[in-house]
Amino acid sequence: MKLRFLARSFFAALLTFALVQTAPGQQSYKDLKFPPLKPIKMPKVKRTVLPNGMIVLLVEDHELPLVEASMRIGVGGVYDPADKVGLASITGEVMRTGGSTSRSGDEIDDALEQVGAVVEVGIGRTSGYATVSALKEHADLAFGILADILEHPAFPEDKIELAKIEQRSAIARRNDDPMQVIMREFTKLIYGADSPYARHPEYATIDRISRADLVAFHRKFFHPNNVILGVWGDFKTDEMIARLRKIFGGWEKVPFQRPSLPQVKYTFDYSVNYIEKPELSQSYIMLGHIGGIRKNPDYFTWIVLNEILGGGFSSRLVRNVRSRMGLAYSVFGAYGANYDYPGMFYVGCQTKLGTTVKAIRAMLQQVKDIRDSGITDDELKLAKESFLNSFVFNFDTKREIVERLMTYEYYGYPKDFLTRIRKGVEKVTKEDVQRAARKYLHPDKVRILVEGNQKGFDEPLSVLGKVNRIDITIPEPKEETPKASKAELEKGRALLAQAAAVCGGEKLKQVRTIRQVSQVTIKTPQGDMAIHSERILVWPDRAWEKMTLPMGSMTSVTVGNQSWMITPKGVQDVPAERAKEARENIFRELPWLLRRASDGDLTVQALGQKQVEGKTYDVLLLRDEKQGFSTRLYLDPATHKPLRQHYRGRVMGAPTQVNEVYEAFRTVDGVAFPVRTKVFANGKEFAEAQVDTIQVNVQVPDSLFQRPSR
Repeated sequence: MKLRFLARSFFAALLTFALVQTAPGQQSYKDLKFPPLKPIKMPKVKRTVLPNGMIVLLVEDHELPLVEASMRIGVGGVYDPADKVGLASITGEVMRTGGSTSRSGDEIDDALEQVGAVVEVGIGRTSGYATVSALKEHADLAFGILADILEHPAFPEDKIELAKIEQRSAIARRNDDPMQVIMREFTKLIYGADSPYARHPEYATIDRISRADLVAFHRKFFHPNNVILGVWGDFKTDEMIARLRKIFGGWEKVPFQRPSLPQVKYTFDYSVNYIEKPELSQSYIMLGHIGGIRKNPDYFTWIVLNEILGGGFSSRLVRNVRSRMGLAYSVFGAYGANYDYPGMFYVGCQTKLGTTVKAIRAMLQQVKDIRDSGITDDELKLAKESFLNSFVFNFDTKREIVERLMTYEYYGYPKDFLTRIRKGVEKVTKEDVQRAARKYLHPDKVRILVEGNQKGFDEPLSVLGKVNRIDITIPEPKEETPKASKAELEKGRALLAQAAAVCGGEKLKQVRTIRQVSQVTIKTPQGDMAIHSERILVWPDRAWEKMTLPMGSMTSVTVGNQSWMITPKGVQDVPAERAKEARENIFRELPWLLRRASDGDLTVQALGQKQVEGKTYDVLLLRDEKQGFSTRLYLDPATHKPLRQHYRGRVMGAPTQVNEVYEAFRTVDGVAFPVRTKVFANGKEFAEAQVDTIQVNVQVPDSLFQRPSR
């Protein structure tokens, strides 16, 4: 795909350069003559069906001693239950990482690494996939591993939990990249937020997924007669077919009908939608409506239309919106068409905040012009030549050839569909393009989406129509809190008073500042990571922490509702969600927590006694009703000393059930501080902190809590 784009860009740039450089008396680029392109030679592709129903496509390629393969599996995220979105993705990941019932994923990694082979498995939105790459003498080993994974996945609980952690981390970061945000939300605008073609995992849907769900999902979709396998490389076709029959022969065929894809229901209408991103210095804009399917006879005309509208440097969007009007850093547009469900027609750009509305009008005008006024002969010629001259790149590797044929087979397209595309594009006329533009483009019925800071817009978005605000706040998992009785509240306050007395009593109220120097060890899959931490707390809502890591140092500061980071790259404000997390961390600092609770600032509820790892605790639920923060404090029933704290927090940016275990205390100025703490995330040890230095009521310069200008 990248080569194809570069080729089109090169031809367009070459013609533009020739136009600019042609001097009087010199030959115009229009007069240049080129010989006809040589015919493309297609390699011989063998199609066969194994006895278990698996379709196999094979192409011999003896240039290198390699065997490679790609697999299409009739499964996809569109089949996720609505309350368990993410199931397909996790199933595909854990099939590979968890290994099979005969050997673990780690053992498979070792076996493949020893021979330099690769086996991967995954599931996308409308299909599953697998890949194999190995030296030809190790091909049977790689195919055998793939067959074992597909037929007998183990789905171990630890790998499932690791996959869920990765999903939660991705959810936590999903609003960081503004381009990803606008693409995601625009897709939801077109298909609907709950559509299988637009929905995405949430913390709640990931939390609901169990091992039994993975087993059932695999059992439903993974059958050899729901698979297409493409193989290319250094082998003899007949010999490879025999080897594949043997390797995959134990995978039995079952009666199976792939479920129909969900239908797309769309009504053409006009709307203006806005995502507030106050930290952005530019606007991200997309507008459009539903697109088409490639089986439509007009697909070939859409290709030419796309080239003219937004296909390269010579397209109307680039020439007019970007170059002539100077309104966009980047601008793009296309009438999208998928194989199996309608694509999207979209036009978009990035522009200065102060040209947001102007850029929207300019892009809409380009769509209206191509719809109402048609195109020129030169535009038609250049568009067709740009596409046809890059056509050869569809055949530059055996992988492309085989995988394209697999795609056509998977979606029910004729195997010569690519040739039909070329012939269809060659026949497209100006009249075809204008007819298609008038039929399929509806600039008066687009859904407009803008992401940015409206305070900097050239005009309010309301000049374009009623504005719908889109909330991209990531829903937090809801923690069920038991309803408190009067007796539970009274007992909770009594137990909390005893805990506060053990940890300092009235001395707690005399603490204004705390300075701690700690050594923190973080457990990572790559090994332990040591962090040196200096942390300063100022009552009631200020925190300053400098962390020195192996890769450098960083400082985080929180003052009330504001938080920022100071790194070697400069100062940056912390997003609202992470600022809230910083405030929650201050709320849970044990001395502050006990002080606020004893002052009556928190709701304290006794939850009774609970056993954890064989030890009994009195459990208190502490809630800050105004801010919505909560935590559970575990007290020793005999001494009333707090020994544990459990809460829903964040680890590596993702919501996690966090357990802090206080293993040792030190008394400073009459106040007991935990000095050795272990932190567990979802039941697994995540970190250990050892406090070296504790100072109370030290002088803290105000400059620590003043945000630097840069």
